[in-house]
Amino acid sequence: MVSGSAVAPARYFFVVGLHPVYALAALLAIISIAVVTLWMDPAELDSGLGMILFAQMFLASTGFVIRARQGHFDPLLTGTWRRGRVVAAHWAVSIAPGMAAWLLVVAAAWLAGNSAVLSAVAGSRAAGLAIVSAGAWALGFALPRAAAGMLWMALLIVLVTQRAELLAASSAAAPAGGILQQAATIIICPFLLLGNRPAVPPAAIAIALGLVFVLLAYVMRQSRALDVYLVDRT
Repeated sequence: MVSGSAVAPARYFFVVGLHPVYALAALLAIISIAVVTLWMDPAELDSGLGMILFAQMFLASTGFVIRARQGHFDPLLTGTWRRGRVVAAHWAVSIAPGMAAWLLVVAAAWLAGNSAVLSAVAGSRAAGLAIVSAGAWALGFALPRAAAGMLWMALLIVLVTQRAELLAASSAAAPAGGILQQAATIIICPFLLLGNRPAVPPAAIAIALGLVFVLLAYVMRQSRALDVYLVDRT
């Protein structure tokens, strides 16, 4: 067994593998489709980003607690590394494939001369990726792998079928109460930040990002006191 004090947490998680092979293969297929689509139509960026955003809901939901209690991360949790650093590395490695895919597609879009590249790097589209990357991992922290992605998609389906008016109103100007509703809608459906629909108010995006990263910080903080039965699992 690899000593937890002999290897950095991020490297350890890359070695043990947090993502199933089939998920990574699917991501490669998504990248290929997105690049070919851009080659055929340089203006068509959001279809590829949307597929990556969907995949990231599942990829980032790697689940920490269950595997930790099964002993998969004992070399780190029983070593000299602080729990906070171990958990932060777990998050970073969990979101890495989706982030890499996003950057590759954005780079292809830049080479193709797409005008939406800036938004995908430091704008509303990038905010959508940040919301998914932080939210899926935090929500799935104590769940089985990919479970948070499944629950998120189920909630999104309910929103689309039962409360479609919320999606229609998410881009409209609104007072303070409406801004909070828009922020909640963006969190549930970050796909609203893609495409050329009317711009979502920056305040709503900022609130959505703030709420998701507060949740991420809370989960990481609570992980310090988490009992994962490091020694005796009998």
